[in-house]
Amino acid sequence: MTQLVDINVVFSLLVKNHVHHPVSWQWWEQRDDNSVGIFLLCRMGTLRLLTNDKVMAGRAISPEAALEAWDAFSADPRTTWVAVPKQSHEMYFRRYVTGRKPTPNLWTDAWIAALAESAAMGLTSFDSGFSRFQLKDFELLKG
Repeated sequence: MTQLVDINVVFSLLVKNHVHHPVSWQWWEQRDDNSVGIFLLCRMGTLRLLTNDKVMAGRAISPEAALEAWDAFSADPRTTWVAVPKQSHEMYFRRYVTGRKPTPNLWTDAWIAALAESAAMGLTSFDSGFSRFQLKDFELLKG
């Protein structure tokens, strides 16, 4: 089964001294070809984090280096690009935000959860907050 991969998993894969790198690497090594779903929001979030000096503990990389890291990751045969199924995604997205208390990550997390649901894929993340969406195949990595 293809698992959408959350930004925090990709980031920890690409940053070797990240606290979650060993766990994400072990997960990554067990993946088959075309089994890691990537998407635009994942790309943009990963690039943003790699070039953020605070997040990178004073060792942010250049935009060019961030793009190279993303290109290498996304060219790996384990990854597959996931398009957004517009109508079903919007339905799930609205369901996941309606009636909830606003939180800083509500919109992005709901969008990613809706993509997993509308694309009939699982989701892998270090963020236990995704459990609130009761996804069918949510895989919580523990660091």
